[in-house]
Amino acid sequence: MSKPEFTKHLRELDFTVVAQVHEHWVDYTIYDIEGWQDNAPCWHKAGSMHYPDDVSRLEEAEPYLHGTVKWDGCSNWHFDEQDRVMLHGCSKADVQRFGDVMAYSWEWTRELLPNFDATQ
Repeated sequence: MSKPEFTKHLRELDFTVVAQVHEHWVDYTIYDIEGWQDNAPCWHKAGSMHYPDDVSRLEEAEPYLHGTVKWDGCSNWHFDEQDRVMLHGCSKADVQRFGDVMAYSWEWTRELLPNFDATQ
């Protein structure tokens, strides 16, 4: 039986968040939006070492980070991007968005899991 999956494109953070909901946790896969074409996001092509090399289909994109948030608020994260190169930001806002997208996902878990019971 497949688990429900939801996708949100966060224009303000330039990330796409994909949530796969389980009974007691949510798995998140997050993709860096490298640009927009016809009001739709584009991401970096999986496995490509060339920049820019955008794709418009999420199935062809390279995950930037992934993680899990459990019913009790515990979460674990892995930066796939750091397995390829250093995390890069040209400003404080660039660096801050890494934490912001994880915090967004944590908060989204409240909505996705009826049994979410975490304190701030």
